Amino acid sequence: MNVPRAPRRQKGFLIIAAVFLVVVLAGLIAYLTTVSSTSQAASAADLNSSRAFQAARAGGEWATYLVVNPVGVAGTLRFDCEPGPTTKTLAPGSTLSGFTVTVTCSSAPYTEGAAAVRVYNIVSNACNEPNAGACPNNTTVSSTYVDREIIQTISSN
Repeated sequence: MNVPRAPRRQKGFLIIAAVFLVVVLAGLIAYLTTVSSTSQAASAADLNSSRAFQAARAGGEWATYLVVNPVGVAGTLRFDCEPGPTTKTLAPGSTLSGFTVTVTCSSAPYTEGAAAVRVYNIVSNACNEPNAGACPNNTTVSSTYVDREIIQTISSN
């Protein structure tokens, strides 16, 4: 006598769904890791860019102060600028300690109406990887190199 058997249930369907789910989750994790590391690198570059700008600005303000308020002795920036261009290098402290600032000052006499005026041109350059101790570094190939430049013009009697 033949006893009817229940039909066999299919097996293995859940394993396919589990493999699919693992592959999708692995792809999602890989994508999030890439986005996170890219975001962190961009954030670090933005922070270094801001620091370089502040270092260049500090160098420009330092030079402006020395030009506008000369001590009256030779060797100050104002007197060094007058015969020709001069360059000074600064190493700021605090959070800007990783940057070098190169300040270049030049001047020229001008006549404005009846008054003789001297115009000072100050270029302040800050970078995080100086070349021979000065900025800008035109030879670097580093992906973390940051350079900012500020130019100021001042006139005085």
